[in-house]
Amino acid sequence: MVADVARTLPANDQLAHVFYEERTDLRITLASSGLRDVVSTRTRGAVISGRHSVHLTDPSFLGPPWITPAGALQGAGELRHADQNWVADLEAAVIRGGTTASRGRRDPFWSVKLVSFHQEVWVGLPGRDVVSDPRAGCRMEIRAQIDNERGASAVEELVLAPGSAPRVTEAFARAFERAETRASISSPPKPGSTAAVFAPGVAGVIAHEMIGHALEGDVVARDQTWIRAAASSAAIAPVTVIDDPRRGRGAWLVDDEGVVSGETLLIERGRSVGMLLDRSSARAQGRVSTGHGRRSSYLDPVRPRMGCTFIAPGGDDPFDLLRGTREGVFIRRMTAGQTDPISGRASFVVVDADRIVDGRLAEPVDIFVLELDGHDSWNSIDRIAHDLAFDTCIGSCVRDGQPLAVSVGAPTIRIGVARVHSWAETEGL
Repeated sequence: MVADVARTLPANDQLAHVFYEERTDLRITLASSGLRDVVSTRTRGAVISGRHSVHLTDPSFLGPPWITPAGALQGAGELRHADQNWVADLEAAVIRGGTTASRGRRDPFWSVKLVSFHQEVWVGLPGRDVVSDPRAGCRMEIRAQIDNERGASAVEELVLAPGSAPRVTEAFARAFERAETRASISSPPKPGSTAAVFAPGVAGVIAHEMIGHALEGDVVARDQTWIRAAASSAAIAPVTVIDDPRRGRGAWLVDDEGVVSGETLLIERGRSVGMLLDRSSARAQGRVSTGHGRRSSYLDPVRPRMGCTFIAPGGDDPFDLLRGTREGVFIRRMTAGQTDPISGRASFVVVDADRIVDGRLAEPVDIFVLELDGHDSWNSIDRIAHDLAFDTCIGSCVRDGQPLAVSVGAPTIRIGVARVHSWAETEGL
């Protein structure tokens, strides 16, 4: 049916296409208190996009797809039998792992959140064959807490392949051990300017916020972002940043406008060389789409979005990088990043970090806010290690009210100019 509708679209409308999706989302929450909450939802719908977008509500169109892919979702709002077995096995592994890792610890508590989705999309364009793309993503957040009086906690995050058997017990053990360390010797952060070393994977969040958002095609078309401004004046740090939607969780091979995705080089050794483009932003700038046109659902408009944004590895040894830092903070996990792509200023909530003293890790520090500036902070990146890692700080990117599963990656890096604010100083910002 998508092919039939696509044939009726005007060939001279470069944005015209039909988008059809079937999607199932699963959210599970488990805790040592006995809490168990499972929510499964299903979305199915279609839209004709172009100069005028129309949501299709014809029941005949929203019937079974004209293509029956392997493993197509069955039922409405229910898990398939195979999925139910996998969920049951996973729940048992979580409870077993949490119970095992809790033994012998003082006043332990743990909770686990599992977020999983499976999506099938079909896109039809005038005069072309219908293309389809299966997508899936699954992540788990393990939170361990000890000593309720202080409430010290730590988080481990895992990206899972559906049907896989994750090493849950080991992840619980790492989380509890980190929580115990933080409960014993954590100290307030020292406000002010400092050097910041980021553990493998963590700085990918910075690349996402400071680089990716500043090079989204529609943002660039509206304003001169800090990167584009820097490209016409002083060079930025010799770092390479790439976005490749084909890798990471929630990966896609074809975007929601039917364009094949691929690796897009955004920054090449400090030079701005690319952008993330959907059909509309590409047309406005006389370019071609990079396959980054995405929508959260058929009800939402297409926007150029990041897939898997990462900093390319360098040649430094991560241990030498740390040993060469006289004083600063070693950042293990960040959340709640936000940025202004025009000024290049960004802030992040650092929920797990250690103090660096004379090239060694000292005591953990309490939660703080890290401020970075595109011109000063990004340009002060002076060490890049070879230990590239992905998805150590897992989250979703929300843009224009549309959430999207994304991936990030980075090696160990050092930023020479960062600013620390205590959590109390920011009033919980």
